Amino acid sequence: MARWSLRSKLVTLVALALLPVLGLAAWQAEKEEAAGIDRRAAALGAVADMSVARYSGLFEASQRMLAAACADESIERAASGEAAAAGRCDGYLTRILAAYPDQYSTALVTDDQGVARCATAPTAIGMSFGDRDVFQKVRSAKGFVAGDTIVGRVASRAIVPIALPVMRDGAFRGMCVVGITLKALAETAAQVGGPSGIGVAVVDRSGAAIGGDPQSMRRLPVPARLAEVLIGGRVAFSDVGQDASFYEFRVRPVGGSALFVVVSAPSKEGAVPLSAAWANFLLIVLAAIVVLLVIWFGADRWCVQPLRYIQDFADKVARGENIVLSPSRPWSPEMASVAAGVSAMAEAIASREAALRANVEQRDHMLREIHHRVKNNLQMISSLLNLQAGEIRSPRIRRFFGDAQNRVLTLSILHRHLYERSSWSLVDFQQFISDLVRQISVGRIPQGRQAPRYHIRAPIMAVGPDTAIPIGLIVTEAVSIALSHDFSRTPMPEIRIETSEHGEEVQLVIEDNGVARDIGMPVPEGRGGFALTLIRGLAMQLGGEVSIERKPDGGNRVVVTFPTPAADDPANA
Repeated sequence: MARWSLRSKLVTLVALALLPVLGLAAWQAEKEEAAGIDRRAAALGAVADMSVARYSGLFEASQRMLAAACADESIERAASGEAAAAGRCDGYLTRILAAYPDQYSTALVTDDQGVARCATAPTAIGMSFGDRDVFQKVRSAKGFVAGDTIVGRVASRAIVPIALPVMRDGAFRGMCVVGITLKALAETAAQVGGPSGIGVAVVDRSGAAIGGDPQSMRRLPVPARLAEVLIGGRVAFSDVGQDASFYEFRVRPVGGSALFVVVSAPSKEGAVPLSAAWANFLLIVLAAIVVLLVIWFGADRWCVQPLRYIQDFADKVARGENIVLSPSRPWSPEMASVAAGVSAMAEAIASREAALRANVEQRDHMLREIHHRVKNNLQMISSLLNLQAGEIRSPRIRRFFGDAQNRVLTLSILHRHLYERSSWSLVDFQQFISDLVRQISVGRIPQGRQAPRYHIRAPIMAVGPDTAIPIGLIVTEAVSIALSHDFSRTPMPEIRIETSEHGEEVQLVIEDNGVARDIGMPVPEGRGGFALTLIRGLAMQLGGEVSIERKPDGGNRVVVTFPTPAADDPANA
């Protein structure tokens, strides 16, 4: 994170600060969703229980009505086959059903063989109902029973028969039965209130819908699949309805095990529906993302962009450009304060650089003047030595004066190179050697002799005075010795000065092809012995080594090897 930008760090810290909030919101959403699922299940169960209670109330009221109706003496006598009682029984049942025209369809009384002896519909008298399941149940149970849904032989409407046995002296004498219309069941289902989206329907054991509003009945699975659930005794399941939507179902039996209440509510297959709790959580997440984006772009606008502008301004000031810090739009007070500080610093740097530049120019002028005067003084000394040499009659002493004059001339040429260059600590090595050789060879060749040709080859490099002075004196001494040789018998007289770099070392070679006048003597004892000693001392000053040998044809070869000089810092010159 050390290399992250300020904006990235700020956004990351805010995101970390928001994580506990998002975690708490997610926990709360999950908790609310679980509570919603529990409330949904409780609502479905409550509606189912309410429907069962209403149906049970309907059946209990029907049972009480049937028990009261079947207790009449005419019912018992009609069941026993008395013809006189049959007419009175028919009128009695008709009056009872007339009080409930939409709730009950048909009422009749049979004998112990299931043959109708009394009925609200005249066409039913004499018909056998012994094969009906309600008759079989009431004869075996000898108590209140509810039969399967049937389409009555007497009435065309589908009914649910409920029956009581007619008993005399403890023996089964017949059946008193009344049919509850499906319309009454549907109205009972419609009266059940519940949360929005919950539907109630009534089905029989075969899975066929016999009551409920049309929308609730379309939600039911196909009868065969629903029948499997009912036979299996499942009270809760999820399945696809006949309208191709997915629903949750709760099942409750009513009226014994002949009818069932099925409560349905929409659901999603394979996925949890997006509840209000998770919708709120998503809103919180979106709000957090918006906050992070605002911080990201706000930090870029109010922090990053001003800092980039200040950085560009500082870079231009460092390059020496004369510019003014002027942002295109107003900054915040903090950034404006930073910008004012940077601008003041830039002005102070510019003022200090101007003062330093003036001081450097003054120093350059002074150094140039010093080198120029030193060069003039050295030339004056050389001229005095030259005048003094004219008074000397001894050739040997005059030669010594000439050597001293050449050494002074070497220093004079060095100072001339220093004040003519822009750097006061570096000289052009090759140009310095060329000027030096040209100056010391003036007047050294007697008339009538062929002057040697100089071959100078040196790499282009700049060296400081601490290196240039010893090298210049070495070249002066070696060239002076070479000029004292005899080149009359050499077809192409030549003095070769070569400098080459070998890794971290520099090799200076000075050789000639003339003939030494004291050719029979060893080099250290020959003519110019002091000069050779001086060359060795100067080589030691450079931290190098020197090799001096006499060539077979009579010329000398001086090889000086020293470490590559490091360029001096002009600022410290």
